[in-house]
Amino acid sequence: MNTIAKRFPSMRLLGKLLAFGLALTAMSMASAASSKREFFEFDANDLDRLELEISVGEIDIEIYDGEIIELDLRLEADRNWFSLRRPDVDDIELDQRQMGSKLYLGIDRDNLEQTWRMRVPRRLALEIEVGIGDLDIDGLVNDLELEVGVGAARIDVASENYAEITARAGVGDALVRGFERGADNERRALVGADAYYVGEGVHEIHAEVGVGDVQIRRR
Repeated sequence: MNTIAKRFPSMRLLGKLLAFGLALTAMSMASAASSKREFFEFDANDLDRLELEISVGEIDIEIYDGEIIELDLRLEADRNWFSLRRPDVDDIELDQRQMGSKLYLGIDRDNLEQTWRMRVPRRLALEIEVGIGDLDIDGLVNDLELEVGVGAARIDVASENYAEITARAGVGDALVRGFERGADNERRALVGADAYYVGEGVHEIHAEVGVGDVQIRRR
């Protein structure tokens, strides 16, 4: 061993540098945040519409009789296959934009798992876009425009004040159930399905899932 060290003195230095590099990598992995949780509140007094957009994750919405939009947001970075560490989520921020009476909230990032838990005032119409993931809405009484690329959508409706409801799955199943007036109609193709309801109300629901299931039920 001494003969090798004398013949190749740089090997000892190389070993020290390698150990130092591994220590720095471990420190970097420890300091970089791979997940975080944040809470937000938005005054909805001047709003009549809420738009949500996420690339990958879950959205769980409770409709309630109030004037504050509440959001419990959790972010977790997916592990990079070419690295031992997860990407840092500290620099990822919620995109917030108000355009007239509409508020936009979204995070359009790859390699990031998002979980949204929300309470939304009942008088707000909703526009929601999900790339990959699941959506649950409890107590909807207003308009909804929904698009899910891959995943599942479950919508619990607390009113019959609807003129039209459509549910469509490109590959999967679509259901509309529980409405007293009018028939729940379904059309099934080889791999997809459509369901719709026509009533005498004023609001509309249009929900589409590319691959997956969509279910709309009246309480």
